Amino acid sequence: MKRVPFAIIQAAKKFDTEAVEFVFRHFEGFIASQCLIECADGSETTHPLVDDDLYYQAQIALFRAIAGFQFREPPNDFMP
Repeated sequence: MKRVPFAIIQAAKKFDTEAVEFVFRHFEGFIASQCLIECADGSETTHPLVDDDLYYQAQIALFRAIAGFQFREPPNDFMP
């Protein structure tokens, strides 16, 4: 998975709308994949379906993670 650019994280931490939307779009597929439930149809076949309640709770958790993100100085031997 690609990383979210540092500048985007900084802007999202300040609740910049576009930056927060970028972060949400970045994690959208992962969140959906973690919120799957199995739904059975009439022919005993099951199909994966995104549970809207779980998805909403995961979005709330992501928003709280953005708000609570703490920046720290990298170690002296850090090489980007």
